Amino acid sequence: MKDMQWLKETVFCHRGLHNNRDIPENSRAAFLRAAKSGMGSELDVYLTKDGRLIVHHDATLKRMCGMKLSPYRIDTDKLENYPLIGTKETIPLFSDVLEDLGADGRLIVEIKTTTRVHATCSAVYEALKDFPGKWCIESFNWAITDWWVKHHPEVVIGQLYDTYSFQFFPAKARRQYRKMDFLAIPVRKPRAEYFGKIKKEHPEKMIIMWTIRTKENYSAALELADNIIFECDDKNADYISVDTAKKFLSAKASE
Repeated sequence: MKDMQWLKETVFCHRGLHNNRDIPENSRAAFLRAAKSGMGSELDVYLTKDGRLIVHHDATLKRMCGMKLSPYRIDTDKLENYPLIGTKETIPLFSDVLEDLGADGRLIVEIKTTTRVHATCSAVYEALKDFPGKWCIESFNWAITDWWVKHHPEVVIGQLYDTYSFQFFPAKARRQYRKMDFLAIPVRKPRAEYFGKIKKEHPEKMIIMWTIRTKENYSAALELADNIIFECDDKNADYISVDTAKKFLSAKASE
């Protein structure tokens, strides 16, 4: 039986506990900050042209590094050339993040869409198989989550969905969900029509909602989700606080 208890007991920071000022998203500092605060992190991985895994979200480096370069084309021997939003933090190797976190790590690993499904997923498994912390896999790409179901069904696997998946491919989306251990869904509407119904049909499946930022988001998550992936910003009054996010699971349990 798969161990999912940790996934039900850990609130997750979106790309680490960052503020995108002095602590960038998807940085080693952000992941360590989350772990030291007793929280897990959701992060994104790419396999580069030189066969190494990096942690980065966007399809280019423009927003975080000011370069119109695909993350697939990064030279991982020169990561100092890719500073994140002008800080000392650079795009990290996935292996360095895992080494930093060790047994304290609690990770939801999103594998970014790629045509190199087997190579990427195999590299992720090799990186994680001896990791002493806790981890699970998720992806928007159905070919990626199917790879894990076929090759490593012992792993906790989640399907990332947006509302269009159910709107335009309802039968396929439902078939895919039945294979998964959890469903990761967006907080933005329309959520209830698609995801509320499927939760009633499969109450044993876990729902994780992203990305929780505001009090309105938080209330929506309490209504439907079993857990959350959140962002906070202490300079934005509309955002929830870290303390509020950490209380989600106890608030959910008291309903």
